[in-house]
Formats: sequence, structure tokens, C-alpha cells
Amino acid sequence: MHTIMNRRQGVFVRLADKNNLRILRSPQRRTNTMPTYEGRTLQQAIDNGLAELALARDEVTVDVIAEGKRGFLGFGRKPAVVNIKKIEINTDSFNINVPAPTKHHHENPLPHLEKRLQAAATAVVDDDPPADPPAQPANNPAAPSVREQHIESALANVSAYVVDVTNALDLPTSVKIEKTGRDKWTFYLTTDREGLLIGKHGRTINSLQYLAQILFSHLTHSHDVVELNVGNYRERREQVLEKLAVKTARDVIATGQPIFLDPMPSFERKVLHATLADNPYVTTHSEGDEPKRYVVIERKKGAVV
Repeated sequence: MHTIMNRRQGVFVRLADKNNLRILRSPQRRTNTMPTYEGRTLQQAIDNGLAELALARDEVTVDVIAEGKRGFLGFGRKPAVVNIKKIEINTDSFNINVPAPTKHHHENPLPHLEKRLQAAATAVVDDDPPADPPAQPANNPAAPSVREQHIESALANVSAYVVDVTNALDLPTSVKIEKTGRDKWTFYLTTDREGLLIGKHGRTINSLQYLAQILFSHLTHSHDVVELNVGNYRERREQVLEKLAVKTARDVIATGQPIFLDPMPSFERKVLHATLADNPYVTTHSEGDEPKRYVVIERKKGAVV
């Protein structure tokens, strides 16, 4: 199994995560060369620092200088004190340019999703195609490795692109890539906001997958398939489509009338076609133009029920 871990993902700081929230006890307290931030509670101190630096939690590490004390009746209260340092991301292995971090907006990202994704798609399509990798003699054993390196570089760039888009939508995401078929690469996305990333009827994740596929094909000039998956959504969706196909076929057989399903992307239409391919009583085909192309299920001519 071919696995690539995305190294561009940020570290999301949580109070329970002691890997990136270091508590410095008094005997070990070091000279502080960074500005400190205070608050009545540890969380408030962190929030105050993030607000002043205009950074998100996944972009910083936090050193706890003092955890603070609540005191009793106002006596003995001590503020929590923290150092906050921006995480420097190492992108050498990706050989790509990392854009400067942008401020996170707290507005609901969904109303602007379609416009942002369309703009990104236009940017991808308008780029000049990269030069093909140097040709290798047919009998050169190094030829396959050159293609593999080219594919791996493209996967890394697509992974970084997915992270950039999800961060811009205030949906911080980490990515793991696995080769799940001969010509298929699955990007497993992990986020705390799965529902928003999937979107209504899968529209958000499908739009992002479409852009990822365009970029990958643009970089590699190959026919490999890119799939984006969040929390086993693709597996669950496939089961729903299979049940839909079986139920619809039964209705068609019972009534003798064709049924026109709602528009769906090509990879979902293929699930319907495959599910009913061996059904002796019904046939399937697609009609319409993308992105409103849909599946029609109808009784086979001459089929005896």
C-alpha cells in the first residue's frame, strides 16, 4: 500500500494536548524573549494572544508560563500567562511555494463556497501545463521510477492545495493519501467539521474533489483517478446508491414505467449502472448534460416479469 503523509498540516493546539502546549514549572522557567499574554484563565490567555497575533490555533505552539489561580473571594488570584509562537512549516520536501497565512474569517463559509471553488478551478485550468518529465529509453530500468516521482510530486501538490482550500474555508484539514486501485488515489481528509466539509448532498466534497482531479490531471497528464473521502462518506454514499438502484428497479418492474433519478456526478452514476448491470428486467442509461446529467432506469424490452 502506497502511503504519503501530508507534512503541511498545522498542529491544532488543545488544552489536553501536552505535545504542543508545554507547561514550564517555576524551577525550569526560562528567560522569555517572546511577548507574553495574560488572561483570567489559561484558555482566555491563549485566546488573547491569538487575537493579537491574528493567528489560528493550528498555526502556533503555546508555552504555559503560569497556569493562574482563581483565588478565594478575590484574594490570591493570579492570571494565567502564556508564550505563543508561530509554527514554521517545513515545505522543502514538497518543492512548492507556501502562501503567507491569511486571517481566518469567522463568517459562515458555505454561502461563499461555490464562488471560491469556481475561482480556484479557473486558476487551475488557466495555468500553462508543466513540462513532461524527461523521456527515458525503453530499456532503462529507471524509467518507472521517474514516473513514480512525477506522480508523487503531483500528489504532494494536490494535497497542499486541498489543505489551502479547506483552510480558506475555515475547515482545517489534514490529508493522508493511499493508492486504493491500479489507477486510483484516495485522499483521506480528517477534520473536526466533517458535516460542513461534506456539504449538503455531498456538494462541497464533490466540488473539492473535482478541483483536485483537474489539478492532478493537469500536473501529470495521466488518467489516474483522484477521490476525496471524509469519515467513510464515500462508502456510506455507495451503500445508499446501491439501495436506491435496487428499490428503483423494483418500482420500474412493478409499474412498467421508466424512472428518472436526480442529477449526480459521473462516479455516482457508475455505481447505479454497475449495481443493475446484471439485472435481467431493467436497463440503465444516462441523459442530459453535465453537471445535470442523470440516470434513467427502465424495463428491458421484451422482459417477462
